[in-house]
Amino acid sequence: MTRGRGLLLAVVTAAFAAACGSSESAAPDSAELPPLGPVTAAAPVTGTPTADAARLREQLLTTANLPPNFTALPTRADAPAGVKQTAPTDPAECATVLTPLGAQRSGALATAAVQYAGPSFSSIDIDAASFPNDAVASAFSDVQATLRRCTHYSGADATDIPIDYRVCGFAPPQAGDAVTAFEVRATSDGLTLHSSVAIVQVGSTLAQVAVTAPEPVDARVLSDLTAAQVRRLHGVSGP
Repeated sequence: MTRGRGLLLAVVTAAFAAACGSSESAAPDSAELPPLGPVTAAAPVTGTPTADAARLREQLLTTANLPPNFTALPTRADAPAGVKQTAPTDPAECATVLTPLGAQRSGALATAAVQYAGPSFSSIDIDAASFPNDAVASAFSDVQATLRRCTHYSGADATDIPIDYRVCGFAPPQAGDAVTAFEVRATSDGLTLHSSVAIVQVGSTLAQVAVTAPEPVDARVLSDLTAAQVRRLHGVSGP
């Protein structure tokens, strides 16, 4: 599986298994979903883009920057042999939603990703991609265009349990040079997981911060994590 979708589907499977063992499962959210906000334009870029993947990886958040009880998971390169690397969706292009930005848009000079598992089937996924200065604006707009074509799509988890995905609006954090946010609601047999996601520009780097939980994610959590990630990309090492 791809990194972001792989973790989300693993969480769906585990949460679904837990729900099957209880007397009640969460009901799907039938309320009208908030629409995606307006497309955000990238800010002008100056300076030299990052071309060192190791350096970019060091600038991503660590457990010291996260809420308590989150544990780092192996990177995709460390995944066990035989694990599926793709998770097909209908429409097919929607399989890229929640995947690392460098996989969504070709031409990145450096990419990096981390993922963390937390309590109660929660998770935090962070990735970043540094682009040539003249490619940042199109990369940012292309990702947002895909979201607008994938507001409703379907897929399945590793055990072929059907999952219904809906993409909707989410309050964007106030961070970085430019930022957009959205939410993905993944529903399987009455159980819904919420992934709230910010995509933020810091110079020539785009970073994606995704928080997944069985309950709606507090906007302040995504805002705080995004602000902390922006600080790290600016070279500030504190929490």
